[in-house]
Amino acid sequence: MYSVYAFARTADNIADSKYLKPQDKIEKLDEMGEMVSEFDEARVKNDMHFRNIFTALTDTISALSLSKQDFFDLLKAFRQDAVKSSYERFEDILEYSRYSANPVGRLILQIFGYERERYGELYRMSDDICTALQLANFWQDVSRDMRMNRVYIPEDLMKKYNYTKDQLFESVENDNFKRLMSHLADETEALFKSGKALPSHLKGRLKYELRAIINGGMSVLKMIRKEKYKVLSRRVKIKPARKLLILIKSLFYV
Repeated sequence: MYSVYAFARTADNIADSKYLKPQDKIEKLDEMGEMVSEFDEARVKNDMHFRNIFTALTDTISALSLSKQDFFDLLKAFRQDAVKSSYERFEDILEYSRYSANPVGRLILQIFGYERERYGELYRMSDDICTALQLANFWQDVSRDMRMNRVYIPEDLMKKYNYTKDQLFESVENDNFKRLMSHLADETEALFKSGKALPSHLKGRLKYELRAIINGGMSVLKMIRKEKYKVLSRRVKIKPARKLLILIKSLFYV
C-alpha cells in the first residue's frame, strides 16, 4: 500500500509543481510510466527518490499481480492536470475521474485479494465511490483549485444555470451559483448511493475503513448544503466531533 501511495503522491507533486513547465512535467510523468512498464535501476541510479519508489513498487506489483494499466491510467490523469485547467462538460469530469480516482479503488481491491475477473461488480461499485469522492473533493476545494488556475465545474452546467467563469473568479455566490452547486452535489450523491453497498461485500479492516471514507464523503456534501453552497468564500471541513460520528456510523452503517 505504501509503495502505491508513494507513486501516486510523487506523480501528483510533479503535476502540481509551481517550478516545472508543463512539458517538463509531462517528461517526468512519461519517465514514471516507463519505469512502471519495465524498471531499470541503472537508469535511475542517480535519482534516489525515483529509485526508492520504483524498487518498492516493482516488488509490490510482482508480489500481488497488480494491473499496470491502473498505474498508467493514474499517470494519464496527472498528465492532464499538467496541461488542462478547465472542462467543457460534466461527462468530461467523469472521464477525468475514471483515470484520476477509479484506479486507486481498483488497486486497493487487488491488494486485498479481490480479483477483477471474479469480483467485477465490486469494481463497478468501487468506480462509483471513487468518482463520487473525487467530485466531493472538487466541490469542497473550488476556491483552492482556482488558486492553481484549475476549474472543475464544467462549462456546460455553468451555462445551463446562467453563471460565468468570470463570476466564478470574482467569487460571486448568487442564486444561480447555488443552483449549480446543488446540481453537482446531487449528481455526486447519486454516485455515492450507487456504490454504497460495496463495504457489505468486503471483509476485515477494509470494510470499516471504506465505510468511514464513504460517510466522510457524504458528510462533505451535507456540509456544503448546510453552508448554502458558499464554497467560494469558505472551505467546509469535517470537525473532530463529526469525524467521531463518521467512525461510529462506519461501525454500524446507520
